Formats: sequence, C-alpha cells, structure tokens
Amino acid sequence: MEQNIDATRSTDGLEELREQIALVQVLDLDQHSQAYEQIHIKLEEALRSIDGK
Repeated sequence: MEQNIDATRSTDGLEELREQIALVQVLDLDQHSQAYEQIHIKLEEALRSIDGK
C-alpha cells in the first residue's frame, strides 16, 4: 500500500513538472531563467521523492 502512495506522489510530481515545462513555452524571454530555476527545483524535489529521501 505504501508503495502505491509513493508511486502516486511521484506521478503527481512529474505531472506538475510537465505543467511547469509547458508554461515556459509561453513566457517572454526575460522570464525564462526564473521559470527554468523553478523547474529545476521541482525536478530535484521529484527525484528526491522517487529516491525516498
């Protein structure tokens, strides 16, 4: 059961990451670096979640 919960969290994190990446495509050039920074943070969080840390 706990493994199911972890898989759901990982999926939720990845879905959020996909949404963040999609948003970057509609930003002005000056907003891209901030958006990429946020994506990088979310990616690190998702990877830590997958690793169980």
